[in-house]
Amino acid sequence: MFLNIILSLLLIHSVNNVYSVENTEFLSLAENQSVVSTPARINPENIGVEITANKYLVVDVASGKVLAGRHANEEQPIASITKIMTALVILDLNPDWQKQVTLMSSDETVGAYPHIYRGEQVKFIDLWKSALISSDNNSIMALVRALGLSNLEFTELMNYKAEELGLYNTDFSDPTGLSAGNVSTASDIARLIYLALQKNQIRETVIQPKYEIDILNKKNNRQITSTDILIDSFLNSQIYGYELIGGKTGYLPEAGYCLAVEITHENKPVIFVVLNSNTIDSRFQDTKVLADWVFNNYQWEK
Repeated sequence: MFLNIILSLLLIHSVNNVYSVENTEFLSLAENQSVVSTPARINPENIGVEITANKYLVVDVASGKVLAGRHANEEQPIASITKIMTALVILDLNPDWQKQVTLMSSDETVGAYPHIYRGEQVKFIDLWKSALISSDNNSIMALVRALGLSNLEFTELMNYKAEELGLYNTDFSDPTGLSAGNVSTASDIARLIYLALQKNQIRETVIQPKYEIDILNKKNNRQITSTDILIDSFLNSQIYGYELIGGKTGYLPEAGYCLAVEITHENKPVIFVVLNSNTIDSRFQDTKVLADWVFNNYQWEK
């Protein structure tokens, strides 16, 4: 009943059809990807449902088969999904997770609500959690500064990393995602999110619904919450056979509302990327509808 209500609402208010010719393509998520079988359409006559996202992609992780998509190779700003690449570069630099960092005025950005304030002292690990769980831009700036790099130097490392990972339609202009110059495609993001979730430090962080930051010089704690409400949805419920492996949200006026996640259903992992959804809620509803449609219209061999 719950799913039927969601589907009905989206059919009324949306514009983009889920199923397209892109379903015949394959995407290389990992090096040396090789599987015995690929998921097959149960009912080729079913053209799917409609969603608000202007660009989207659904990919079977095991085979790399594209199960649904629209404009998946068109570049656009990706907002805070940028932070996933920032996190990968930070891991490459082997940081001191216990290093104590004091927030400075130079870390302050515009836009999103900050969770750690000027003059407050926290550990590097807490900045990391704040950046990836609550998408805190000031925390990203402080992380970069704590590593002894300028934003320009760090951004150069992000672009080197993108090339190393084969993300040839991706370019970064800053580590937070606030710049509309951070651009990518749904196809590149699918590969990025898959590779990032292979890292324990990233996967274990982005799946946390809440976290308490220890403010060292005030001797108190501050709770932050995840921007990804799918963590508390049926797409992360054993009752329905789903598990949310992890993901990242993003928003800029130039990017619309974005989301990239990996979800498993009955041990079948699938990547979902939605870009330029209409509203903050639409990106989650779009993903729910895509997940319901894909897992009910494709069959995996037992």
